[in-house]
Amino acid sequence: MISVGLAVPFTLGIVTAINPCGFAMLPTWLGYFLGRDTADRHARPEQVVRAVSVSLTLSASFVILFGALGLAVNSITSEATIADKTPWVTVILGLCLVPYGLALLTGRQVRIPFFKPGRGPRDREFWSVVGFGASYAVVSISCSAPIFLLHVAGSFGRDGIVNGIAVYLAYAAGMAAIITSLTLSLALARGGLVRHLRRLLPHFDRIGALALLLGGTYLIVYGIYEIRILGNPTIGSNLIVDAVTDLQSHLTNWAAGIGGLRLGLALWLVVATLVVWGIGPALIGRARHVIQLSLLTAWVIAEGLFHGGSLVVLPVGRLVVTWPVRVGNWVDQPWRWATPLEAVATALVALVAYGAIRGVIARSRR
Repeated sequence: MISVGLAVPFTLGIVTAINPCGFAMLPTWLGYFLGRDTADRHARPEQVVRAVSVSLTLSASFVILFGALGLAVNSITSEATIADKTPWVTVILGLCLVPYGLALLTGRQVRIPFFKPGRGPRDREFWSVVGFGASYAVVSISCSAPIFLLHVAGSFGRDGIVNGIAVYLAYAAGMAAIITSLTLSLALARGGLVRHLRRLLPHFDRIGALALLLGGTYLIVYGIYEIRILGNPTIGSNLIVDAVTDLQSHLTNWAAGIGGLRLGLALWLVVATLVVWGIGPALIGRARHVIQLSLLTAWVIAEGLFHGGSLVVLPVGRLVVTWPVRVGNWVDQPWRWATPLEAVATALVALVAYGAIRGVIARSRR
């Protein structure tokens, strides 16, 4: 019987995905995924299954490494010793990502551990994703390990094995909610655009390469900054680190304002909806009806009965209604933290809509 609250570890998992130390790894991962082409020629169900599987693999790799960290701190080493070493690993990861991003920008391939090009056997992709998840975890240790060790790893000693496992899985579910929703959305957007706008594919690859290049550069800057802080805690701030930390803080405050449990539930509902829509063509007969009815039931219970429409429907509706005002703020307040995120979202939605219209027109002419 589980006798502990799971809302806190679930929320911590969400916050960990956008922690200050590893924040750059999230867009870097999305850029890495965007630049891969292993599923472009596959049917939509295969694209969805691949996106979900790599997302869960990345999340599992992250939380398993954190679990190993908890065991190590309890029996082998100390948290301070690990924290002293991770900035050096952060710099090394950045030094690997920068040439990799440059190579992809120029159309070349560089073989480095874990971050290998997308073409090739499935086992290569699996180990690449595992390596990325482990790297994400290592970079995040300085910021997230203390909270993880206290609230998650410590629950095994406080509350027993069964409750500890429940807390650990809740933490993993929160982390996976962010990774899976973003990766799946990106996969479906790219898949839809590629079907109707093939000429945009090289630009996707370049955007992914640029994300890797910028992410690697930031990791180098952040790692060096952490090393300097360890040597001299009174050292001044870094403009680049401060700017990224400010954006991360805004996102964390936004998530906290919504509520981690509510945000996570909304994300998983969206993920479930995208998955059912994505694999729909592969479902037939009774299986399709059962899955669709289960999804509808989940929406009615979560969105209707418990939240009265305020979980996804009303927030999205308000966002759509206020979007013209937000776009106007790009000129009046160009340095507002949400401006770059809104600009990217607007461009992506416009491209998807354009691709969908092109697809409808092409089918009507056949």
